[in-house]
Amino acid sequence: MNQAVLQPELRDTFHADYEAIRTGVAVLEISAGKLQLSGKNAVQFLNGLVSNDVKTLEPGNGVLAAFPTLQGKLAALCRIYNTGDYLLLELDALNREKIFKNLSRFVPAGEFFVTDVSEQLVLISLQGPRAEERIAVLTGQAIETTQFKICERQIVGTNVLISSHQRCGEIGFDLFVEAPATAKVKRAILEGGQEFGVREVGEAAWEIARIEAGMPREGVDAGEEYIILESELEAAVSYTKGCYLGQEVIARIHWRGQPAKRLRGFLIEGDRLPARGAELFAVDGQAAGRRVGEITSSGRSLALDRMIALGYVHRYYLNPGTEFVLKQEDAEVGRATLTELPFVKK
Repeated sequence: MNQAVLQPELRDTFHADYEAIRTGVAVLEISAGKLQLSGKNAVQFLNGLVSNDVKTLEPGNGVLAAFPTLQGKLAALCRIYNTGDYLLLELDALNREKIFKNLSRFVPAGEFFVTDVSEQLVLISLQGPRAEERIAVLTGQAIETTQFKICERQIVGTNVLISSHQRCGEIGFDLFVEAPATAKVKRAILEGGQEFGVREVGEAAWEIARIEAGMPREGVDAGEEYIILESELEAAVSYTKGCYLGQEVIARIHWRGQPAKRLRGFLIEGDRLPARGAELFAVDGQAAGRRVGEITSSGRSLALDRMIALGYVHRYYLNPGTEFVLKQEDAEVGRATLTELPFVKK
């Protein structure tokens, strides 16, 4: 997203959206897959398919988890919540059908039920430093900010599941709302929210904030091209839970020390933002001129007032301050300097 090419009115909207994320409360309706799992075998079957521990997940808690491939790569990332009555899986919409079909294979075994509730539940996300205050006023109760806690509250007489989920480096919450009540709940969030800096925002500012926070986006910075640990998704993995698909590869890499390449942040110098797939070439040493990485996403940081990017680089080049030549279609387009994540520190 290069804001330099935006029309003035769009640029003003973009800046206002970004300000809401960083100082107030940004509101965005997110397209996501939502699957409901129930039955006495639900935990057992799911636990054998994902990288994190579901068996120890107490009611009211959630966990980040991955569905790995046999090679330890990322088939899908999800949040798994124990509501007390059932397990709720929230995942990127692009993986909804794939994971639903995968889980449905186990239904004939008995005492395991999978329901796709993606159309019945709408996900409204609130992100920003004042989100906790806004939720407390809406529900009349304080709420935990610990990542992936979940509870049921009422907003304007409607039962809503609320999970704590930081999506762009700020305090954040995901609200799972019954579809018919979406307009009423969203109106309640926005109306009277001026004192908290509440604003419904577009995806452009949200995307910049995500990159500034160093958070990989599925289908862009993470996916089946990359091993889970390469994408800095260590929080999605348990090394004590027992067997699951892809475990051997993931465990071997973990105990060996580190994967062959890793997701990192880069400060960009050049005339334009590097496109996804732009290549990183070593500058110094015997490997000078060798391709050692690639860019996956980029944008112009409002906090830093400069171009930044996320991408993968070989493990021999992970030191902050390491410089690279950037190339697109064999033409040099700029320089990249590796930096620690997140770009914007709290």
